[in-house]
Amino acid sequence: MNRKISILFLLIIFVMVGIFIYNEQFSADAIKKKIVNQKDYTFKLQKENVPIEFFIKSDWIPLSSEEPLKIDEIVYTDDQTNVVLMEVMKRGEHLTFSFDTKYRLNRESGNLLVNYTINPGGGITTESSMNDILLFDKNHNKIETDGVGMGPDEMFGFDIEQGEYPAIIDGFYVKYNVFNKYSYKKIK
Repeated sequence: MNRKISILFLLIIFVMVGIFIYNEQFSADAIKKKIVNQKDYTFKLQKENVPIEFFIKSDWIPLSSEEPLKIDEIVYTDDQTNVVLMEVMKRGEHLTFSFDTKYRLNRESGNLLVNYTINPGGGITTESSMNDILLFDKNHNKIETDGVGMGPDEMFGFDIEQGEYPAIIDGFYVKYNVFNKYSYKKIK
């Protein structure tokens, strides 16, 4: 019995060490960190300010509830990059929409979209303005944002003031103009 417990304990330790090594070396986040830090990877800017556009469904707009609405839905896909609507929250007279960027990166090479500039020699530069995120109703009439934000990492979001609720009730379009497209390749 003691021997079985020891073997089980060792097995659990091996599994935990394996998961740790995978997350630190081979996960999409680990690969992205290596690309950004230019460790084991080369990268090349393919295109700056790639505009993406997606639709926010009316089901995702909680006008009557103060509770955050967890969405976790992919709203845009480009190659190995997914933009995910994480949650929508009503705060007073504003609705806040929060997004994250998730990756399915190939270890050898590929493309990714990031909402910052990767600097030669390492590090990143971010810039944000009210014009980075444009909103349009179903008829493509402009909707005003009450605020935009970026970070941490590839997260971004915006607020919509209560006066704009009639324009978004049937869903609306989001145009985000900040992504840069990079190709990357593992150094052999």
